[in-house]
Amino acid sequence: MDLSASSSCQPQERRNPVRQLARRALAFSLPRALYITHGPRSSRCVCVTFDDGPHPELTPRLLDVLAKEAIKATFFVVGQRAEKYPEIVRRIEAEGHVVGHHSNSHPDPVHTSTLGMHREVLAASRVLREILGHPVRLYRPPHGKLRLADLPLIWSLQQTIVLWNVDPKDFAQPSAVHLADWFASRPLRGGDLILLHDSSPHAWVALPTIAAGVRRSGLHFGSLEQWTRWLPMGPR
Repeated sequence: MDLSASSSCQPQERRNPVRQLARRALAFSLPRALYITHGPRSSRCVCVTFDDGPHPELTPRLLDVLAKEAIKATFFVVGQRAEKYPEIVRRIEAEGHVVGHHSNSHPDPVHTSTLGMHREVLAASRVLREILGHPVRLYRPPHGKLRLADLPLIWSLQQTIVLWNVDPKDFAQPSAVHLADWFASRPLRGGDLILLHDSSPHAWVALPTIAAGVRRSGLHFGSLEQWTRWLPMGPR
Protein backbone atom coordinates (compact mmCIF):
# COMPACT_ATOMS: atom_id res chain seq x y z
CA MET A 1 0.00 0.00 0.00
CA ASP A 2 1.17 3.51 -0.89
CA LEU A 3 0.95 5.87 2.11
CA SER A 4 1.27 9.19 0.32
CA ALA A 5 0.82 12.56 1.90
CA SER A 6 -0.19 15.53 -0.23
CA SER A 7 2.69 15.69 -2.66
CA SER A 8 5.21 18.53 -2.55
CA CYS A 9 6.89 20.22 -5.52
CA GLN A 10 4.62 18.50 -8.02
CA PRO A 11 1.09 19.08 -9.34
CA GLN A 12 -1.72 18.39 -6.88
CA GLU A 13 -2.91 14.81 -7.11
CA ARG A 14 -6.41 13.63 -6.27
CA ARG A 15 -6.30 12.20 -2.77
CA ASN A 16 -6.87 8.49 -2.44
CA PRO A 17 -9.28 8.03 0.52
CA VAL A 18 -7.90 4.57 1.38
CA ARG A 19 -4.36 5.96 1.41
CA GLN A 20 -5.40 8.91 3.58
CA LEU A 21 -7.19 6.58 6.00
CA ALA A 22 -4.08 4.41 6.28
CA ARG A 23 -1.94 7.47 6.93
CA ARG A 24 -4.28 8.64 9.72
CA ALA A 25 -4.33 5.15 11.23
CA LEU A 26 -0.53 5.06 11.36
CA ALA A 27 -0.37 8.53 12.91
CA PHE A 28 -2.92 7.51 15.54
CA SER A 29 -1.42 4.11 16.42
CA LEU A 30 2.34 4.74 16.25
CA PRO A 31 4.47 6.79 18.65
CA ARG A 32 5.57 10.12 17.24
CA ALA A 33 9.17 8.99 17.63
CA LEU A 34 8.51 6.64 14.70
CA TYR A 35 5.94 8.42 12.53
CA ILE A 36 4.57 11.93 12.88
CA THR A 37 2.14 14.05 10.90
CA HIS A 38 1.39 16.62 13.62
CA GLY A 39 2.05 17.28 17.28
CA PRO A 40 -0.29 17.27 20.28
CA ARG A 41 -3.19 19.68 19.94
CA SER A 42 -2.76 20.73 23.57
CA SER A 43 0.76 22.07 22.98
CA ARG A 44 -0.13 25.61 21.76
CA CYS A 45 2.95 25.14 19.59
CA VAL A 46 3.41 24.90 15.82
CA CYS A 47 6.48 23.64 13.98
CA VAL A 48 7.71 24.95 10.66
CA THR A 49 9.77 22.76 8.34
CA PHE A 50 11.59 23.45 5.09
CA ASP A 51 12.26 20.94 2.32
CA ASP A 52 14.51 20.58 -0.74
CA GLY A 53 17.48 22.71 0.29
CA PRO A 54 20.00 23.87 0.84
CA HIS A 55 19.69 26.58 -1.80
CA PRO A 56 22.85 28.71 -2.15
CA GLU A 57 20.99 32.04 -2.13
CA LEU A 58 17.54 31.48 -0.63
CA THR A 59 18.48 29.34 2.38
CA PRO A 60 20.86 31.98 3.83
CA ARG A 61 18.16 34.66 3.37
CA LEU A 62 15.67 32.41 5.15
CA LEU A 63 18.12 31.81 8.01
CA ASP A 64 18.51 35.57 8.44
CA VAL A 65 14.72 35.96 8.74
CA LEU A 66 14.41 33.04 11.16
CA ALA A 67 17.06 34.62 13.38
CA LYS A 68 15.30 37.98 13.32
CA GLU A 69 11.96 36.36 14.16
CA ALA A 70 13.53 34.09 16.84
CA ILE A 71 12.05 30.98 15.18
CA LYS A 72 13.69 27.58 15.31
CA ALA A 73 12.85 25.40 12.32
CA THR A 74 13.60 21.96 10.91
CA PHE A 75 15.30 21.63 7.53
CA PHE A 76 14.91 18.46 5.50
CA VAL A 77 17.87 18.71 3.17
CA VAL A 78 18.59 16.66 0.06
CA GLY A 79 21.85 14.74 0.48
CA GLN A 80 23.36 15.71 -2.88
CA ARG A 81 22.61 19.39 -2.26
CA ALA A 82 24.00 19.19 1.26
CA GLU A 83 27.19 17.72 -0.17
CA LYS A 84 27.41 20.66 -2.57
CA TYR A 85 26.76 23.32 0.11
CA PRO A 86 28.02 21.84 3.40
CA GLU A 87 28.73 25.25 4.91
CA ILE A 88 25.02 26.12 4.73
CA VAL A 89 24.08 22.85 6.46
CA ARG A 90 26.56 23.61 9.24
CA ARG A 91 25.13 27.12 9.56
CA ILE A 92 21.60 25.71 9.88
CA GLU A 93 22.61 23.61 12.87
CA ALA A 94 24.93 26.24 14.37
CA GLU A 95 21.99 28.66 14.54
CA GLY A 96 19.90 26.23 16.57
CA HIS A 97 17.78 24.62 13.89
CA VAL A 98 17.29 20.88 13.43
CA VAL A 99 18.64 19.12 10.35
CA GLY A 100 16.78 16.16 8.89
CA HIS A 101 17.06 14.66 5.44
CA HIS A 102 14.84 14.32 2.40
CA SER A 103 16.65 11.39 0.72
CA ASN A 104 19.88 11.69 -1.22
CA SER A 105 18.66 12.61 -4.71
CA HIS A 106 14.90 13.22 -4.21
CA PRO A 107 13.68 10.44 -6.52
CA ASP A 108 10.01 9.75 -7.15
CA PRO A 109 9.18 6.87 -4.77
CA VAL A 110 6.54 5.60 -7.21
CA HIS A 111 9.35 4.69 -9.61
CA THR A 112 11.89 3.64 -6.97
CA SER A 113 11.99 0.23 -5.30
CA THR A 114 11.90 -0.23 -1.55
CA LEU A 115 15.56 -1.28 -1.69
CA GLY A 116 16.33 1.83 -3.76
CA MET A 117 14.71 4.09 -1.18
CA HIS A 118 16.64 2.29 1.57
CA ARG A 119 19.86 3.12 -0.28
CA GLU A 120 18.72 6.74 -0.62
CA VAL A 121 18.19 7.01 3.14
CA LEU A 122 21.58 5.41 3.84
CA ALA A 123 23.40 7.69 1.41
CA ALA A 124 21.83 10.90 2.75
CA SER A 125 22.47 9.81 6.34
CA ARG A 126 26.15 9.21 5.57
CA VAL A 127 26.56 12.57 3.84
CA LEU A 128 25.05 14.45 6.77
CA ARG A 129 27.01 12.51 9.35
CA GLU A 130 30.21 13.50 7.54
CA ILE A 131 29.14 17.16 7.42
CA LEU A 132 27.77 17.46 10.97
CA GLY A 133 29.73 14.80 12.81
CA HIS A 134 26.70 13.01 14.27
CA PRO A 135 23.72 10.93 13.09
CA VAL A 136 20.64 12.62 11.65
CA ARG A 137 17.44 10.84 12.67
CA LEU A 138 14.59 12.76 11.02
CA TYR A 139 13.50 11.65 7.54
CA ARG A 140 10.90 13.12 5.22
CA PRO A 141 10.26 10.93 2.18
CA PRO A 142 10.22 12.65 -1.23
CA HIS A 143 6.70 13.92 -2.00
CA GLY A 144 5.66 12.44 1.36
CA LYS A 145 5.22 9.06 -0.34
CA LEU A 146 5.72 5.78 1.48
CA ARG A 147 4.81 2.14 1.07
CA LEU A 148 4.17 -0.19 3.98
CA ALA A 149 7.21 -2.21 2.89
CA ASP A 150 9.41 0.88 3.33
CA LEU A 151 8.63 1.32 7.02
CA PRO A 152 10.63 -1.53 8.63
CA LEU A 153 13.75 -0.67 6.62
CA ILE A 154 13.52 3.02 7.52
CA TRP A 155 12.94 2.27 11.21
CA SER A 156 15.83 -0.23 11.21
CA LEU A 157 18.05 2.79 10.49
CA GLN A 158 16.60 4.59 13.55
CA GLN A 159 14.82 7.17 11.42
CA THR A 160 11.71 9.08 12.49
CA ILE A 161 9.37 9.53 9.51
CA VAL A 162 8.14 13.12 9.45
CA LEU A 163 5.21 14.16 7.26
CA TRP A 164 3.02 17.25 7.77
CA ASN A 165 -0.59 18.37 8.09
CA VAL A 166 -0.34 21.96 6.74
CA ASP A 167 0.79 22.46 3.14
CA PRO A 168 0.21 25.84 1.45
CA LYS A 169 2.01 24.68 -1.72
CA ASP A 170 4.37 27.64 -1.43
CA PHE A 171 6.23 26.57 -4.56
CA ALA A 172 3.03 27.09 -6.58
CA GLN A 173 1.95 30.40 -5.03
CA PRO A 174 2.36 33.34 -7.44
CA SER A 175 3.79 35.68 -4.78
CA ALA A 176 4.73 36.03 -1.13
CA VAL A 177 1.51 38.01 -0.60
CA HIS A 178 -0.55 35.07 -1.86
CA LEU A 179 1.35 32.74 0.44
CA ALA A 180 0.76 34.97 3.48
CA ASP A 181 -2.92 35.30 2.51
CA TRP A 182 -3.23 31.51 2.39
CA PHE A 183 -2.22 31.34 6.05
CA ALA A 184 -4.42 34.30 7.00
CA SER A 185 -7.45 32.47 5.59
CA ARG A 186 -6.60 29.19 7.34
CA PRO A 187 -5.75 29.85 11.01
CA LEU A 188 -3.25 27.42 12.50
CA ARG A 189 -3.90 25.25 15.55
CA GLY A 190 -1.59 23.93 18.24
CA GLY A 191 0.27 20.88 17.00
CA ASP A 192 0.29 21.92 13.34
CA LEU A 193 3.31 20.79 11.37
CA ILE A 194 3.90 23.15 8.44
CA LEU A 195 5.54 22.25 5.15
CA LEU A 196 7.44 24.99 3.31
CA HIS A 197 10.45 24.98 0.99
CA ASP A 198 13.66 26.95 1.35
CA SER A 199 14.01 26.57 -2.42
CA SER A 200 10.83 28.65 -2.83
CA PRO A 201 11.42 32.36 -3.52
CA HIS A 202 8.36 33.31 -1.44
CA ALA A 203 8.87 31.49 1.88
CA TRP A 204 11.52 33.79 3.37
CA VAL A 205 9.61 36.92 2.27
CA ALA A 206 6.26 35.79 3.68
CA LEU A 207 7.61 34.35 6.91
CA PRO A 208 7.45 37.53 9.07
CA THR A 209 3.77 38.01 8.19
CA ILE A 210 3.04 34.34 8.87
CA ALA A 211 4.89 34.52 12.20
CA ALA A 212 2.93 37.60 13.27
CA GLY A 213 -0.33 35.75 12.59
CA VAL A 214 0.80 32.74 14.61
CA ARG A 215 1.63 34.92 17.60
CA ARG A 216 -1.63 36.88 17.36
CA SER A 217 -3.41 33.52 17.66
CA GLY A 218 -1.71 32.86 20.98
CA LEU A 219 0.54 30.17 19.53
CA HIS A 220 4.31 29.96 19.43
CA PHE A 221 6.93 28.22 17.32
CA GLY A 222 8.63 25.16 18.75
CA SER A 223 11.11 22.48 17.79
CA LEU A 224 10.02 19.31 16.08
CA GLU A 225 12.42 17.39 18.32
CA GLN A 226 10.29 18.21 21.36
CA TRP A 227 7.60 15.98 19.85
CA THR A 228 10.01 13.16 18.94
CA ARG A 229 12.86 13.56 21.42
CA TRP A 230 12.38 10.29 23.25
CA LEU A 231 13.82 8.44 20.24
CA PRO A 232 17.51 7.72 21.07
CA MET A 233 19.49 10.27 19.05
CA GLY A 234 22.96 8.78 19.40
CA PRO A 235 26.13 10.74 20.24
CA ARG A 236 26.21 14.41 19.30
